[in-house]
Amino acid sequence: MWGNDGSWVGSEAQTIARAVTNREVSASQVLDDHLAHIKARNPELNAVVTVAEDQAIRAADDLDTRIGRGEDVGPLAGVPFTVKDLIATAGVRTTAGSRALEHNVPRVDAPAVAAMRAAGAILVGKTNTPEFGASGLTHNDLFGYTVNPLRPDGVPRSPGGSSGGEAAAVASGMSVVGLGTDFGGSVRWPAHCTGLRSVRPTIGRVDPDGQYPGVPSGDHLLTNPATMHGTLQTIGPMARTLDDAALVLRVLSSPQYRWTDPGSVDLSRLDITWAPGEGTVPVGEEIAAAAAGAARHLGARPYEGGALSEGNDLFGRLRAVETHTDITELGTDFGNNIATMLAAARDVDRRLVERLWAQRAQLVHRLLGEMGDVLVLPVASIPAPPLGDEVFDVGGQSLTWSQALASCRAISVTGLPSVVVPVGITRSGLPIGVQVVARPWCEHVALAVAARL
Repeated sequence: MWGNDGSWVGSEAQTIARAVTNREVSASQVLDDHLAHIKARNPELNAVVTVAEDQAIRAADDLDTRIGRGEDVGPLAGVPFTVKDLIATAGVRTTAGSRALEHNVPRVDAPAVAAMRAAGAILVGKTNTPEFGASGLTHNDLFGYTVNPLRPDGVPRSPGGSSGGEAAAVASGMSVVGLGTDFGGSVRWPAHCTGLRSVRPTIGRVDPDGQYPGVPSGDHLLTNPATMHGTLQTIGPMARTLDDAALVLRVLSSPQYRWTDPGSVDLSRLDITWAPGEGTVPVGEEIAAAAAGAARHLGARPYEGGALSEGNDLFGRLRAVETHTDITELGTDFGNNIATMLAAARDVDRRLVERLWAQRAQLVHRLLGEMGDVLVLPVASIPAPPLGDEVFDVGGQSLTWSQALASCRAISVTGLPSVVVPVGITRSGLPIGVQVVARPWCEHVALAVAARL
């Protein structure tokens, strides 16, 4: 139990699950505490855009009944969780932050959401996202801006994006753990901005279906493997502790892939490299220093390869040849950001697209040959930015949010797993996270190294 008021708000997922399973507290009581906290904090933060109160109450009551019968209800028994509004939730509105989907209520859960429910977790709501996740700053015409719960210097700030609503909900205690999506840094950058832990899994570790935009198939929404979005975007966990993030990842992990306990990793046998950035975009002095400190703590050697510095550019070139058909088929009622993106789309020579994907295959091969077992690098060039700012000064150079996320985009294009963990704070009190990047299917290695930090 957390806090002096007897509330379960702020408790770890494993603590709640153990107490609910052992009947030390009911799932209904834990839920009531979190619903009350949402009502208290959400008007300020605008993180939760749809509260699933009635459905959650029924789920908690059912869980308590099953526990009373002696049933095994799963490793997340009674744990309140939230889901980014890009991910389909059966019976709960899912808008992707777009007027085109303002009244959309899916009939089927995304497989990741179904896995959470099967593990005993209780869905309490959907969290804000930029329209179709196409921004690193969380606001849209439908719901407005989400505010970072951290304000150490008194300045209202963004929680990042596009899983910014999810980060704000978890960091403020409105939910215990959450599901975000990550394309160009969308669970890593918000974790960095709010002091959370997050995991971008290896592509394929978590079933990607159920994400908007996608391919409708009856009541299901499938991932389009012919698009960059469908190939590279993943669903990943966000949590206040690394143990909770690892537990959720294990629940989400597709059963055909073997899970390895991070505790089994012998850190002394790992070849760890580090970089102060991806190599082409400046990184803030305090952030680079924090990454260097983490590297020293791990005994990491400097990364000396050339592949990393090519990743951000390749991400951008692949993005530039997307036609966004999955979005255009949803209608025309889009905000300025999406409208601009669609207007810039153009038909391209298919041979160019295939050459870019071939370059991506070569890039992954070279990076794996250069990085050792683990690569540590910053998440972003800047800490959580002031709310409403769109351009940021780093070392005298003006960066857009996408440029500030170059280190994330360089990893996204490879599909490698990346764990974010906070390693320091700025002079103004803002958290600084680093990425711990591992080889494919080695999330357990990244988690083990992150735990050392």
